[in-house]
Amino acid sequence: MTYLQIEEAARKKHPVLFPIGVIEEHGPHMCLGTDVYLAYNLAKDVQKGLRVFQVESIIAPAYYWGINAAMNGFAGSFSVKPETMVSVLFDLLKCLKNWSFEYVFLLNVHGDFEHNLAMTEAVRKAYDELRLRAYSIVPEFFRQRANMSGKEPYIILYDVEFNKSSPYLDIHAGAFETSLMVEKFPNLVDIDTAQSLPSSETTIEGLKKWLKGGSGAREVTPLGYLGDPSAIDVRAASESNEKLVNEIVKAINTTLTKE
Repeated sequence: MTYLQIEEAARKKHPVLFPIGVIEEHGPHMCLGTDVYLAYNLAKDVQKGLRVFQVESIIAPAYYWGINAAMNGFAGSFSVKPETMVSVLFDLLKCLKNWSFEYVFLLNVHGDFEHNLAMTEAVRKAYDELRLRAYSIVPEFFRQRANMSGKEPYIILYDVEFNKSSPYLDIHAGAFETSLMVEKFPNLVDIDTAQSLPSSETTIEGLKKWLKGGSGAREVTPLGYLGDPSAIDVRAASESNEKLVNEIVKAINTTLTKE
């Protein structure tokens, strides 16, 4: 887009969809930018879904200097201090405010708790100090862990479905992420390698150790993935992603129409 198109979008009061990701390792079968690609793809899907409600939006350049606690023991996993992330995101939101945008929705796909906390703090500051209608779209389990009421005016909640039929977790570079990347960005997945990888067979206890990062995380997931990359199921991943997109689209549209 040119600056003239940006000015026109602001004049027409188009909401901004702001993809939030991180640069981190995603096993031996996917690239470091996986979360950035998936965040951008999520924004594209949400943008398309909003058009059903006659809502036009624009997508901001993806933000990717986030926080990596669990992955900090692996090369390529960049991480910044929480206060750095808050400051940079706040400054970027201030730019959008200065250009006369009124609504900004942050679409994040990176699950690190501190990352989500910093993102939400940046949105809170923008909402309170800039009077920008900025919203952090976060899962319900984050709200619970962060001891938030859910009534904060700058957050939008959604639910995440977990596979309860298996005792093992699949939350990082496993079946879901690998399958979604195969569907959306097949040239960025080494499918042969993915199909050769066994399940990490990580339980809740293993997750607790993994979340602390460092050498402990490498002991739990020595190859950097938590899940089963070989269980590629594009249809299942696509259906799950579609449910998430629909939920976010409805939540954004509700927010826009009630204001």
